[in-house]
Amino acid sequence: MKKLPLHEVHKSLHANLGDSSGWLVPLNYGDELSEYKSVREGVGIIDLSSRGKLRLSGKDHIKFLQGMLSNDVVKLEEKKGMYATILNVKGRLISDMRVYRESESVLIDLEPVLNQKVLELLTKFRLSYKANIDDISQNTGLISIQGPQAIKLLELLIEEKPPQMEQYEFIQKEALGHLLTIVSVNRTGEEGFDLYVSNDGLKDLWDALLMEREGLNVSPIGYNALNMLRIEAGIPIYGVDMDESNIPIEAGLWDALDFEKGCYVGQEVVARIKWRGHVNWHLVGFESEGEVAPKVGDEIFLDERKIGRITSSTLSPTFNKPLSLGYIRREHKDPGTKVLLNTDAGSGIRTEVKELPFYKGAFKMAKNDASS
Repeated sequence: MKKLPLHEVHKSLHANLGDSSGWLVPLNYGDELSEYKSVREGVGIIDLSSRGKLRLSGKDHIKFLQGMLSNDVVKLEEKKGMYATILNVKGRLISDMRVYRESESVLIDLEPVLNQKVLELLTKFRLSYKANIDDISQNTGLISIQGPQAIKLLELLIEEKPPQMEQYEFIQKEALGHLLTIVSVNRTGEEGFDLYVSNDGLKDLWDALLMEREGLNVSPIGYNALNMLRIEAGIPIYGVDMDESNIPIEAGLWDALDFEKGCYVGQEVVARIKWRGHVNWHLVGFESEGEVAPKVGDEIFLDERKIGRITSSTLSPTFNKPLSLGYIRREHKDPGTKVLLNTDAGSGIRTEVKELPFYKGAFKMAKNDASS
C-alpha cells in the first residue's frame, strides 16, 4: 500500500489510517464529527496528495486534448479550468477529471490511481501529435482547504487578499519559498481551494496552514468526514458512484460535456442521447428513515419491483438522517418519489428521492437537464 508524503506527520497527529484506493490515508484524527463541523463552520485541511496528476505540454497538446476530452479545451483561457471526461467509443466513462490551462501546459487532476490508466490511454492515442505527457503524481502534493473561513486562511498564507475566483479558476503564488498553484474547487459544498506544491514544500505548507490563528477554527480532516461532506454536497466520485458502465449523462455530469465542439471519442453516443433519446438510469439523492446509513449495493424498490441501487451513503450530521447517492430508473427520478430501501437484512425502509445537492452551501451543482 502506498504512503502519502506526509505519512509520518499524520501519524504524529494520531490519525487512524486506512486504505483508500490503495493508499494509506488518514480516515480520521479521532473525532469525525468535530472534523465535519470544522468544515461547515470554520476551515478544514485535507491531504489529497494521493490524487493523480498529469501535465501535458508541447506544440499540439491542446489540439490533442480537444479530440480526447468531452469538454471544449480550446476555448479554455489561461489560469482557468473546467470539468471533463474521457469516454470510450460507446460513450462510457473511462475517467472524469479537472483540467487547468497553464501558460504553456495543461494540468489534469484525477482520482487516485487513475493517472496510470489515463496516461496509458493518452499515450496510445497521441500518434503524430507533438504533445508531452508527464505523470507528476509522485512529486507533486495537494492539500485542500475547505470551509467558510478558507478564504481568510488563504489570505493569511499568501499575505495578500486573493482575487475573486470562479470554480476551477486559479492563481500561482510564491509562499513559504515555494510556488503554489491555488485553485478554487468545491469538494464539500463550502468555499474551498486546492493547493498544489512540490513535495519538498508539502510539510512547510501543511504546518503553515495548521498554525494557531486567533479567530480561525482550523483542523486536519480525514477522509471519512470528507465523505460525509461530499455526499451532502451531492458530489459523485469515480470508482464509487460512477465507472466504465456509466454514460456521463446518467451521472448528471452536464458540466463536463460540450455539445457544440467538434468530434471526440464517444461524442456520437452522447450527442444522440442528448438530442434524440434518453438514458434509463439517473444518479439522484435518497433520504431514508432511521438512524443507520444504507450500505453500498442496497437496492431500491417500488411496488416490489427493483428500480435502483445505492452507491454512497452517510448518516448526515446536518440533516440527522441517512442520505445516499444512487441510481434510479428514469420514470421514478423526480424529487418527492416515495420508494423502499431493501437492506441485506431484508427490511423495507421508507425512502424519498431528493434533489441534489442536499446541502446548498457556497457552491451548487449544475442542474441536470430534465429532458434527458
